[in-house]
Amino acid sequence: MTITQMQYIIAIAEHGSFVEASKHCFVTQPALTSQVKNLEDELDVILFDRTKKPVSPTPIGQRIIDQAHEVLMQVRKIPDTIREYKKEVSGDLKLGIIPTISPYLIPLFINYYNETHDDVHISIEEEITEEIITKLKKGEIDAGIIATPIESSGLEFIPMYYEKFYGYVSRSHPLYFHSSINKKDLEEEDIWLLKEGNCFRNQVINICNQNSTPRFRNNFRFESHSIESLKRIVEVREGLTLIPQLSLPLIKKENTDMVKEIKGIEAYREVSLVVTRQFLKRGLIMRLKQSIEENLPETILKEKGGLVIQTNVVV
Repeated sequence: MTITQMQYIIAIAEHGSFVEASKHCFVTQPALTSQVKNLEDELDVILFDRTKKPVSPTPIGQRIIDQAHEVLMQVRKIPDTIREYKKEVSGDLKLGIIPTISPYLIPLFINYYNETHDDVHISIEEEITEEIITKLKKGEIDAGIIATPIESSGLEFIPMYYEKFYGYVSRSHPLYFHSSINKKDLEEEDIWLLKEGNCFRNQVINICNQNSTPRFRNNFRFESHSIESLKRIVEVREGLTLIPQLSLPLIKKENTDMVKEIKGIEAYREVSLVVTRQFLKRGLIMRLKQSIEENLPETILKEKGGLVIQTNVVV
């Protein structure tokens, strides 16, 4: 079995087609088919059920494909192992980050990180927590930045900072005229929530002791992955939502009166780096953590300061 053959069978499983897999691998379809047939002859098993559309792995084929994923992931780590051994801070760093952290955190550190790490090529993609964990375990990314705690095996979580939750209240809402919001008020209010799949949504529900059933307002329903979009809705319509502390500097000066501190609970969101327990690129990732922490506002806590709100995420 060769590395090329492993790449081919993984591509077929992902695309469900020998033709599409050959395009993905930049080879002719007959060449790919021949290599897979040679592998089946070598192993003396049938890897794919070719009678199905799309093509699907046989039970033993799926087991071999799963092992091929593991082998290729380890092969890709060899250059990183060499850099780690030589203590070189260089190479590629692939990072996943959730949408409720990305717009507030990345602008704080990315220029500084690039300027101080010329030999590091960093790529960042927004994904929800479940996708980040899946890609991390597959070796498709090197680290993630997510809200914690979450339940998932084989991972290491490195807390970086803790931020408070604030209310963002429409001027047409009775609570707007209060200098702060009491937690008990939130238990009775209709809160604008993010779309399901966002851990920030779960945290807001936990703070407010509410169920997750979306409600309608005057025949209008709005679901989004973006906290900024929810803020715009609050500004032009009614109701309220909760926002993280790191988002406060992005609020326009004329709208700062809509921000309300929450009393009755000292609630925090824990933001962490997540890596696999045998993670390589340790030097790159720890330098990233240092760059983030050095560029956080002084008002953001580096140590746990109160109740960390659960995310209810199990992956």
